[in-house]
Amino acid sequence: MAEQNKSENCGLPASGVLDLLNRMAEATETETVWTLLVDAMAPFGFERVNYALTRGLAGTSIGDPHDVYIRSTHSPERVRAHHETGHYLRTAEYRWVLENVGAVSWGWVAQERAAGRLSESECAAMDSMQARRRRAGVSISFAEGGRRYKGAMGLAAHEQESQEALDARWPDISARVMAICNMAHLKFSHLPLPVRSACLNQRQRELLEWVADGKTMQDIQVLTGLSVSAIEKHLRKARDALGVETTAQAVAKAAFLNLIFVASDMTETKG
Repeated sequence: MAEQNKSENCGLPASGVLDLLNRMAEATETETVWTLLVDAMAPFGFERVNYALTRGLAGTSIGDPHDVYIRSTHSPERVRAHHETGHYLRTAEYRWVLENVGAVSWGWVAQERAAGRLSESECAAMDSMQARRRRAGVSISFAEGGRRYKGAMGLAAHEQESQEALDARWPDISARVMAICNMAHLKFSHLPLPVRSACLNQRQRELLEWVADGKTMQDIQVLTGLSVSAIEKHLRKARDALGVETTAQAVAKAAFLNLIFVASDMTETKG
């Protein structure tokens, strides 16, 4: 049975991976990338996929939860509850993600505990997590280009597969799985993210772009044909939507969320 499962979970061939990477590279919406990712993981034996990306990392904090892009094959309610409790902040897995780049077996935590390398709070978090975790899996921490960026992914195998079985076949599939996951993460990092605070309309994005270009209020009047009061109204609404106090902060946050200087058909938030 183990050999049969290993054969069934060998994943996409290299040629299929290359085709998939090209399709991901050409995608213009996060929904397309997510669908390609989830569908690609199934042949490798991964039934659950969880992903998170923040641009507000500070120490161990992920920043404003409303600005974190989260996707999961779990129900939205379950994912929301998991993050609102903040339980994951106390886990050894979260510490590993912050301190490392690459992939790690979910069996790593048990090994670290046996070696006496977990803190009391991490042991308590592990005990609580084990009561709910019934699958084998792998955690992935992505390399980032900015010190406040962080992306991570969790891949969970079928319920019938043990962690030992997954660990045994991981070397055979890891290069292909990591190539796909890295491409998905890079696309998510460069596409407009449909997070709650990203609901800017086209006019608001346009004005923030002119401000980012260093244009004065008078310049923007000439360029757009809008009155000063109308410009100020649009910028105020943009600040409110982004949850910031100043226009400079709005420009910075919109840039972080990839909401400005992108093609209009790539912006998924409509207004």
